[in-house]
Amino acid sequence: MLQLKIEHLSFTYDGAPEAVFADLSLSLDTAWRTGLIARNGRGKTTLLRLLSGDLQGKGKIDCPLMPVLFPYPVADGTQTAWQIAQTAAATCEDWRLMRELSLHNVPEEALKRPFDTLSGGEQTRVMLSALFAREDAYPLIDEPTNSLDAPGRAMLADYLRRKDGFLLVSHDRAFLNRAIDHVVCLNKANTYVMQGNYDTFEARLNGENEAEAARNDALRKEIKQLEAAARKTAEWSNRAEENKRHADKSFYGKVDRGFLGAASERMMKRSKASQVRQERAIEEKQTLLKNVEQVGMLRMTTLPHPKDVLISVENGAVRYGNRTVCENVRFTLRQGERLALIGANGCGKSSILKGILGESDALTGSIRIASGVTLSSVRQRVDDLRGSLRDFIRDAQVDETLFKAILRNMDCPRELFDHDLQEMSQGQRKKILLARSLCEPAHVFVWDEPLNYIDVFSRVQLETLIRQYQPTMLLVEHDKVFVERVATGVVEV
Repeated sequence: MLQLKIEHLSFTYDGAPEAVFADLSLSLDTAWRTGLIARNGRGKTTLLRLLSGDLQGKGKIDCPLMPVLFPYPVADGTQTAWQIAQTAAATCEDWRLMRELSLHNVPEEALKRPFDTLSGGEQTRVMLSALFAREDAYPLIDEPTNSLDAPGRAMLADYLRRKDGFLLVSHDRAFLNRAIDHVVCLNKANTYVMQGNYDTFEARLNGENEAEAARNDALRKEIKQLEAAARKTAEWSNRAEENKRHADKSFYGKVDRGFLGAASERMMKRSKASQVRQERAIEEKQTLLKNVEQVGMLRMTTLPHPKDVLISVENGAVRYGNRTVCENVRFTLRQGERLALIGANGCGKSSILKGILGESDALTGSIRIASGVTLSSVRQRVDDLRGSLRDFIRDAQVDETLFKAILRNMDCPRELFDHDLQEMSQGQRKKILLARSLCEPAHVFVWDEPLNYIDVFSRVQLETLIRQYQPTMLLVEHDKVFVERVATGVVEV
């Protein structure tokens, strides 16, 4: 067994108030199909970059293979996909590379085209094929499903399940269940490794959280009892001391005063002992909850409308110049419904949403939106988000207190609010777009791949929110579990 060993690894970004990792140690078998799970901002991508050598931390990293990060930079996108794959595969023989490309169902025609002209899904398959063709590489795979549709995700999961040895970051629960056999979880207070897939991890996490929360509840009750006892004994001690000072100077008064003095001393000792027990209990309480992943409640404002049908599309088509992407699209969105547009990559799903939002004229046909309907949107990409959070909130014209409360409930730390948006992780930037939409009262919420880069804990939050508020929604999302849990219907494009 070849082991990847991390010993006492620490890393802090320049100017950051807290370390991403402090004295991290763990050991992984390089033959495991390992999934790396954590909330956004906990350092998943940072760890991959440290392992690959893109970042330098303090401590020791020992890997018998060459850690290679995916996605990796492509120097010249005008080269053919085959040339790019050959370069990435280093010294491996061409037959190995062709075998991997075949397993990924990459057509020969695509290999002859300039790499830049390939779809995001095709580029992903070519790059991963080149990576797994190498015998000396330990693949570090960061969010490979973001450019893949549902069939593409299933195909990639099946491909990875037939492989030995990689470290994978993904938030797609169905994908993780099919692809991995071990989990590394970056908790708030520690890191642990376990055998199993995402469902195994979730069952353990829920059990641990319930057990620790139960311990915490019991401790709170104990603290309340100790506080009450401490107050009572303090009152007894004070009352006894007061009586002692006001005792009569008579013989009986002297006897009473001595008796009261001894009683006062006993009360004070009992009070001090209770205080010590209370302080110990409080200290224990503070350590108990440090590892519980608390999922805060989110909120949204849905507006009623006098009409039942809010959006309808008949004979819809998406065209770019002379190229028809899709046609014969039809659907009706009624109040309380949540329709998910599904289809292969590049079939026009996002263009349909943009057409309804008035952001693109590529959508043609009969598109009717009820008069007075307010739309709130979440767009797919976050790359162009920049500037301060305060400026973003001002431009969005949303309530700052509510906006920040939503971000905090999605596990965005307060110190993040002072950072430039470009300094945030992609998941944190996506949460900013989601928070803006949740702050906007709307009749219809139009969300384009809202879960891209979003951690599994926040996905559960959003599922709970939507089931609770029952908003009217039109969405595009490739997370199969999410669609099954929140959508009332699907539209095949």
